[in-house]
Amino acid sequence: MRPAKLNSLPMLVLLGVTLLVSACSSPATRSYRRGVDAFEQSAPNAEVRPAEIDADASLDDLLRFAEWSNPGLRAAALRWRAALERVPQATALPDPRLNFGYFLEEIETRTGPMDWRLGVSQSFPWPGTLDAAGSAEAARAEAERARFESERLALTEQVQRTWFELAYVNAAHEVTRAHLDLLGRWEEVARTRYATGLGNEADVIRAQVELGKVNDRVRSLDDLRRPLGARLNAALNRPAGAQLPTPALHVGGSALELDDASLLADLAVTSPDLRALEHHIEAAEQGVALADKAYYPDLSLGLDYTAISSARSPGVRGSGDDALAVTAGLSLPIWRGRRDAGARRANTLLAVARAEHDDLLNRQGAELELALYALRDASRRLSLYEDTLVPKGHESVQTTAVAYQSSKASFLEFIDAERVLLEFQLAAARARADAAQALARVERLSGVPLREESLP
Repeated sequence: MRPAKLNSLPMLVLLGVTLLVSACSSPATRSYRRGVDAFEQSAPNAEVRPAEIDADASLDDLLRFAEWSNPGLRAAALRWRAALERVPQATALPDPRLNFGYFLEEIETRTGPMDWRLGVSQSFPWPGTLDAAGSAEAARAEAERARFESERLALTEQVQRTWFELAYVNAAHEVTRAHLDLLGRWEEVARTRYATGLGNEADVIRAQVELGKVNDRVRSLDDLRRPLGARLNAALNRPAGAQLPTPALHVGGSALELDDASLLADLAVTSPDLRALEHHIEAAEQGVALADKAYYPDLSLGLDYTAISSARSPGVRGSGDDALAVTAGLSLPIWRGRRDAGARRANTLLAVARAEHDDLLNRQGAELELALYALRDASRRLSLYEDTLVPKGHESVQTTAVAYQSSKASFLEFIDAERVLLEFQLAAARARADAAQALARVERLSGVPLREESLP
């Protein structure tokens, strides 16, 4: 049996090759390849392990370790990678269909009875449908990439804020401990003066009361180190009690001058959270295009092969020649109600995406304004305390101490001066930590790296 000659077969092959080349060079496919390259460059590499955290590790060392080890950030990276793999799925043609038919009753033809039939067909969505679907998935993958960047910024802020809080606790503990030692020495002076008749018992009692209060503050600060260390280790994916370096608040360094107006004006471009929603808008726009394509039919092309037995009559020309047929078809998109609902849904989702973007832009702009205020306020307080109030507090303590020893001031006045100095020094340390934490918050909201080595 010989198959019939089919002159249109090369045309079908050419059509298939054209569709394959078109799919490989589509914008969605190119976006997929760029996305995979970006993932390879940006996602944490599990094989490149940073140095272990030791007693000399810096904040930058902790940030690198957190990016490598934090499971939340790793999950965000994997969500990005999984979203990328939706692009080739969306741009692929539907699976071809294979049909087989066996004739239960012989159908006689001139060249012989038909025995069975085998057919293969391939459907093709309306031109532009696969590109729109792939572009929508590519936009969603870019949204996941932006969310990954947002998770990275959030992790960086968490590590920095905890680091600087620990630094404040250490500074406050050191200052308060020094005041405790000083009060202990003055309590001995008060007892000596009382024993020699130069002082009174009330001074001794005041000194002991103040010692108890300051000692309680020292113990509270010491106890606070443990939960803060556990929080920092959690971000690093380490056991809660794992050893950490001792952070310190660096004194000095010039104040950072920020262009508040530029940070606010560029927020829609620099914020990864807002970029994620912009990509959602892009995906929703492609969804509208897909809903419009649904009104057009799908095309299908195929080949049917029919096996034919030899003719019963001898000498028939072409007896037993099998038949080969080209098939073509169209789907019939007649149920407009379903397609109208799909179009309405796509347009509604686009409106939702735009509204969510505008809402987040407003809220994030307000939060950035508040973070910038917190940074300015902390810098102002830091300058006030370190440049003015702490030096004045030292002068007051020294003057009052000399006056007390010469019986020109009461012990209560000295205790008050010492208490005020302690509060000034703690407020200065708090302001320095607040400034560093506010800067970390500005970085998180704006997406712009601002931290400098000269800053605390």
